Amino acid sequence: MLTKPFDYQAVGHLEQACDLLRHHGEAAKVIAGGQSLLPLVNLGLAQPSVVVDISRASGHRGVEVADGSVRLGALLTHARLAADPFLAQAQPLVGAAAARIGNARVRVRGTLGGSLAHSDPAAELPLVMVALGATYELVDPSSTREVKAEEFHAGFLSTVLEPDELVASAVVPALGPGWGWGFQEVSRREGDFALIAIAAVVRLAGGRIAEARIAAGGVADRPLRLAEIEVAVAGLEPAELEDRLRSLLPLPRLAPPSDTNATGTHRAHLAGVLVRRAVGEAAARAEEARA
Repeated sequence: MLTKPFDYQAVGHLEQACDLLRHHGEAAKVIAGGQSLLPLVNLGLAQPSVVVDISRASGHRGVEVADGSVRLGALLTHARLAADPFLAQAQPLVGAAAARIGNARVRVRGTLGGSLAHSDPAAELPLVMVALGATYELVDPSSTREVKAEEFHAGFLSTVLEPDELVASAVVPALGPGWGWGFQEVSRREGDFALIAIAAVVRLAGGRIAEARIAAGGVADRPLRLAEIEVAVAGLEPAELEDRLRSLLPLPRLAPPSDTNATGTHRAHLAGVLVRRAVGEAAARAEEARA
């Protein structure tokens, strides 16, 4: 399907884009890499009268590590997230998830901010941000505000972004001492959206799990923290994880949807398998870091 004619506006700063969004309202759409907007246009789900191009806007492309946190600019591409050496050292879970997105063409063009704002419940980056307890920095024409990832993703392709706001950056905790990470995903084909994906980070202290953060994608209309699982594994030795996690099946509070790709029952089964793998992987990495 072809879009109707539209006015094209390229901006040099995100605040300029926000001004245009405020002025044009719902008639305007933002494009950076085009990996979210163009499919919607092709399906006839979006027909903008104004397209605001932020791909050449200044700034918001850095990876900044300071004071135990990592700030990721919204215009970072998935390929850059997957390959950046500073990010690989400071918070490798983000890069590992980004490497699983689509194919090389998608990763070279798609951006962090675009993925977060699109808020697909099966997408890798929103899932990882929820698992890590990320904070998003949102800008409008005159101000900045911060929103937690769990509060930002409000439903299927839905966020708390105001009509004149954009995601400017995401701030995640650096991988501190004693922490390990795990990421597991199943899709029908390499590069497809995940049927189920699980992200986990685990901290070991004294040989036992002192803290865990676990989230699931593809199980609801947004990424979900698995708080019950986090509580259940606290205090365990890594060798005890498998039996404890098996005892929790079926996973509490999960009722995945059925669609043409998989039934809800199949997704629930996959979630149980991938939670065991991701948490076990995170615990193993935490043990390696202590060795």
